[in-house]
Amino acid sequence: MLSLRNKRESFTLLNTPIVLCVLLTITILRIYSLHVSPIELSVDEAQYWHWSRNIEFGYFTKPPLIAWLIAFSTFIFGNEEWAIRLFSPLIHLLISFVLWATAKFAFGSNSGKVAALIWIFTPAASLGGFIISTDTPLLLFWSISLLFLLISLRQNSSFSSLFVGIFLGFAFLSKYAALYFLIFFIIWWLIYDRSTFISIKNILIIFFTSFLIASTNLYWNYLNDFVTVNHTISNADLSEIIINYNNVIDFLSSQFLVFGPLLFLLYLLVIVNSLFKDRDISLLAVLSLPIIILITIQSFLKIANANWAVTAYIGASLIISYYVTLRRNNIFKIFFYLGLLTNVALSVYILIISVSGSFYPIYLKSNPLRKNLGFENLASKIHDTFKEEKVSKIIFKNRGDVSRFYYYLNKRDNNLKNRIFIKTTNLVPGNFYELNFNFDLINKTKGEKILIVKNTPDIKETSYNLNEIKFIKSITTNTVQNLNKTYYLYIGEIR
Repeated sequence: MLSLRNKRESFTLLNTPIVLCVLLTITILRIYSLHVSPIELSVDEAQYWHWSRNIEFGYFTKPPLIAWLIAFSTFIFGNEEWAIRLFSPLIHLLISFVLWATAKFAFGSNSGKVAALIWIFTPAASLGGFIISTDTPLLLFWSISLLFLLISLRQNSSFSSLFVGIFLGFAFLSKYAALYFLIFFIIWWLIYDRSTFISIKNILIIFFTSFLIASTNLYWNYLNDFVTVNHTISNADLSEIIINYNNVIDFLSSQFLVFGPLLFLLYLLVIVNSLFKDRDISLLAVLSLPIIILITIQSFLKIANANWAVTAYIGASLIISYYVTLRRNNIFKIFFYLGLLTNVALSVYILIISVSGSFYPIYLKSNPLRKNLGFENLASKIHDTFKEEKVSKIIFKNRGDVSRFYYYLNKRDNNLKNRIFIKTTNLVPGNFYELNFNFDLINKTKGEKILIVKNTPDIKETSYNLNEIKFIKSITTNTVQNLNKTYYLYIGEIR
């Protein structure tokens, strides 16, 4: 499958048509998995869909681009789960093409093919090709920005710098983690460049162009009391430090699954050496290693999710493609083959899970898939009760329930879009629903019948300020491994 040739480039990958066929085949299979998968929307995915119903330049917790993408795909294909997630596998295919072009430009043709294959089979792309998240468009615009930056470095081109700024601005509209790119690029420029390859004029072009694109969201934040910015800052707030070595271990071990166990080890082996290589490799190193270090420190002081450092692996894919194709180290290449094959196996397994909704043959004591199953069935039963009891509003207790039931209750006809709310005791809104769908802050009419849906069989009548609350029934559905999901329905009247 892979062969060595003793030419200017010591390593030759599969020919171009076969690489293209691999990239397109895995993408088609991922799109197929979206169509047939029983796995329902996650909390975040359902919330992003809700945002997409009303196009804005920003939302409570994220910049707007994720909602724009979903709005576009659902406008064409409808509100099915696969349509909501459709851009995920397509974007990861585009990222592979961009990395192909980037590595080819920087290191040669074979490096481009290797980089494309590395990315399409990373666990991050395999899982990211099934779920829709803000990381997906961020990674695309990050990689395009990097391509034009390398072009600008080689040519000191203002035109290329303009495109760096444009795509970096769109990366910011995807997720605020795009700031890492600008910050660490400036650090690299101060250490390695200082106008040797890219002038201060082009640095300013990048900065002001990206700021201009991002200003749409910044202005939205200004009009909305900087709600998204404040939420992002609160997530990274280190005022309440919880030093925990286990968090560091959990985060670093998760990176082996994000990039692939052997490829992550290879990356660690070469990354320090990469800092002292030429212009292109040192830039890739600075745009990858410090991100992992920063999030590791965050995990030590508070907590960090596995995906928070995912942008580092754009540079990591390119770095490994460089060492594999342009260095005569057969041991490194053997480990690369094993690492790539391991990632292929993981990708196939993730695809099987997506299609079947099962981790078989692995048995997990606490199966995480149960959290994303059964909501459509339960929503149908809630909708029947809503009509039978002639209630006017439905109340849920937490964001996880209100986001997913809002989607499944409105998936077909959207008739309940203004009838679903959350009941919270928080004085300061902690999420999109508490800010915009707080039951306590809406206009109510005396005598209105309210349906309360809870996942626990207890209720405090005083907290709802309703007349006598009556238990109606419980509704149950099966999820995985004979595990059931049960909700309890109550009805009361507005006083």
